[in-house]
Amino acid sequence: MEENNEIAITIKPTMSCNMRCRHCFNADLRKQRDSLPLSTAVRFLELAADFSRDVKVTLHGGEPSLMGAAYYRELFRNEQRIAAEKGVVFANRFTTNALLLKGELLDVLLANDARLKISFDGPFNDDLREKTEIVKKNISEARVRGAKIIILCTLARNASNHLLELYKWFNEWGLDIKLLPIEPRGFALFNNNLLLQEDEFANALKTAYNYWLHDTKCQISCTTFEDFAMIRSTQQYKPFWFRREIALNPDGHIHPFGRPNDIRYDLGRPEDINSLEDCFQSDVYKNLMNFLKGKRAVYCEACPACGSCNGVCLFMGYMYTDSEALLQRSCRISRKIFDIALESNDIAYNDWLSGKQKSLNPRAIQALLYDR
Repeated sequence: MEENNEIAITIKPTMSCNMRCRHCFNADLRKQRDSLPLSTAVRFLELAADFSRDVKVTLHGGEPSLMGAAYYRELFRNEQRIAAEKGVVFANRFTTNALLLKGELLDVLLANDARLKISFDGPFNDDLREKTEIVKKNISEARVRGAKIIILCTLARNASNHLLELYKWFNEWGLDIKLLPIEPRGFALFNNNLLLQEDEFANALKTAYNYWLHDTKCQISCTTFEDFAMIRSTQQYKPFWFRREIALNPDGHIHPFGRPNDIRYDLGRPEDINSLEDCFQSDVYKNLMNFLKGKRAVYCEACPACGSCNGVCLFMGYMYTDSEALLQRSCRISRKIFDIALESNDIAYNDWLSGKQKSLNPRAIQALLYDR
């Protein structure tokens, strides 16, 4: 087996949830009551440790906090044992709505250096979610205790049209963010007023992104904008990266990348395979890759952004839907994003070349200069 630098695995212990978000893309899976046996999760960790020396673990759902502190205490205990036995480095992330992020569960997560990825939309949280004040309180208490936090901020139509205001709000609060455009799937399909309007979103994004590029008082990481600043017209934004992402669902089956549409691609059970390489070499996985390459040939060859996008927008769209209309929508929005980033990056880079470094966000400079 070839040596692999890293692998990103997602473990979903449950699809149950204690919040009813108006946009939930897993809405059709909420009634599933499977709970992932701890032994199956541990076996998956062992397979990942045999596959790579660097294992990024995301605990997801549903709402993973519903499994309770004892479940994760035992999971992390086994993870530490595997790391010691195999010389592997695990990096843990815990994706949560933060309603239960307190007490013993928070103790366990902090003790195991888990980075908390919290779904929260700042001043627009009530547009999509519930119990905003409880969530804000739990985020604040976790910060006081030194938790590593990144906010996953979903951009419904209202929030996307006030993107600059949203960025400023998180910057003032001092919380790192990742901006996630709403997906037209699940509950969102029945709430059309939540969906992004393409031109409105593009205009708001251009304003907010250009502000960020020149925000010399920026004190947070905005990973979305930092990624945008690395977009180049002359090189691929991201490689064809599915090979290092794989997920374990509550029913004990492995799937390619942990998003809703991969449920049809069953790569087996941890107990029934000898290596994760078995998953990547399976006919099911190869058929998926060939299917995506075929889609790329149809959608991407004539696209002016293809040289830098490399089909990422198409693949990200397919993770959530196989609707041709929605895939086309995903590509249109992504093309607008790439056009904005390429134009703004050229201007900012020329500012840097002409000695105007002090007018640029230091985080933006780092990304703009990456691999040039």
